[in-house]
Amino acid sequence: MGCTSLTQAPELPATALRDNCYLNMFHTCTSLTQAPELPATTLGRYCYAQMFYRCYSLTQAPELPVTNLKEGCYDGMFISCTSLTQAPELPATTLVNSCYYRMFENCTSLTQAPELPGTNLAEGCYYRMFFDCTSLSSVSVNFTNWNESNSSTKNWLSGAASTGTFTKPTTLKTPSIRNESNIPNGWTIINK
Repeated sequence: MGCTSLTQAPELPATALRDNCYLNMFHTCTSLTQAPELPATTLGRYCYAQMFYRCYSLTQAPELPVTNLKEGCYDGMFISCTSLTQAPELPATTLVNSCYYRMFENCTSLTQAPELPGTNLAEGCYYRMFFDCTSLSSVSVNFTNWNESNSSTKNWLSGAASTGTFTKPTTLKTPSIRNESNIPNGWTIINK
């Protein structure tokens, strides 16, 4: 944490992670340009939380192939990675509480969200996920119901580009009032 001269991360070969194991590991490593491979197949709660927070020079994210998520596992993982232009694939179809909470907040160079294949929203799962991603203009989801009672998408697109495309299943209803907690008002809706 705070190693501002670190340009290359060490290898992290662990395949089974415990709760909080990499929490804040590279926080404010402002010279780090590439993340290490993350081969873990078993996650712990909050294992990658805020791992690359304020890694302003990070241009490439690691692959995140795990489909069995744990609570808060990617919480704030890339907050303020302002040089990150492409998000990793997020293949999990079953979401858990706070799994992607604030994951890409303030990633101002990110233009396209990863495909979001989750079919049911969990509490806080996408909360502020793309908050202040000022260049973001494309999101594609697979969930079929908005779950506004559990803050699953609260402010998730607040501060995103003023125009863009939102691709959704036909069965997902367009909210009567569009805003940063569902579909931004200036965005075009495309049904799958």
